Amino acid sequence: MAEKITLSVETARKLHREGKQMQLHSAGKFDNGVLKAAVFGANDGIVTTFAVVAGVAGAQLSPAIVLVMGLANMFADGLSMGLGDYLGERSEARHRARQYEIEKWEIAYIPEEELIELDRYFQKKEINEGDRKQLTNILRKYPKFWAELGFIDEMGMTPQIDRQLWLSGAVTFFAFLGAGFLPLTPYVLFYLGAPLAPEHQFTYSMIATTLALFCVGSLRTYITKGAWWKNGLEMLGIGTIAAATAYVLGALIANVV
Repeated sequence: MAEKITLSVETARKLHREGKQMQLHSAGKFDNGVLKAAVFGANDGIVTTFAVVAGVAGAQLSPAIVLVMGLANMFADGLSMGLGDYLGERSEARHRARQYEIEKWEIAYIPEEELIELDRYFQKKEINEGDRKQLTNILRKYPKFWAELGFIDEMGMTPQIDRQLWLSGAVTFFAFLGAGFLPLTPYVLFYLGAPLAPEHQFTYSMIATTLALFCVGSLRTYITKGAWWKNGLEMLGIGTIAAATAYVLGALIANVV
C-alpha cells in the first residue's frame, strides 16, 4: 500500500519558489544516498564488531583478545566497506556515462528507431496519438534532452550521480568506525582504568550494542519512513541473531579445539 503523503502546501510552494524542491523528496536537507551510507555503515559496524566480541566471549578468551580482535576487525572492515562503497559509486557513474553515450549515438545514427521508442514511451504514459506526434516533433529539436529522456526510460535513472563519488565511501567508513566502537567501549574503559570487572564487560557490551542498534534502526525512518520503533526493533532483531550465532559458534569451536 502506498504511503499517505501529508505535506504542507505552503511549505511545498515556498521550497519550489526558492529552488529547493528536492527537499520534498529527500530526508530533510540530507542527501538520501549519503544518509543511507551513514545508517547502513553504522549498522554494519555495530553488528560486525559485536559479532567478533560475542564470538571471542563465547570462546571464553581474555578481554585483551576481545579488544585486539575487535579493533583490528573494526578498522579493517570499515576501510573495506568504505573503499567498496567508493568503488561501487565510481563503477555506477562510469556505467551511466557509457550508457548515456550509447543513447546519444543511437539518436545521431539511428534516429528512426529511437523515434519509435519515444512514441512507445509516450504510449505507456497514456498520451493520445496527436499529442505524441507533437511531443516527438518538439523533442527532435533538442537531442540532448531527447537522449536524457530515452536514458531515463531505458535505465530507470538519471545519467548523472549528483553527489561527489568519494562522499558516500567516506561516510560509510566513519559511520562504521563510530558505531562499531560502541560494543568495545567497556573493554576500552577497563584498560583506561575504569573499575569494570572483567566478568561484567561482555554484559555492558551487550547493553551498549542493544541501545546502539535500536537507535541506528530508528534513524532508518528518515529513509524508509514508517514507525521509528518498528525500524528500531527490526534492526535490533537482526543484530541479535548475528550476535547469538557468533556467540554459539565461538563456544562450540572452543569446546572442539
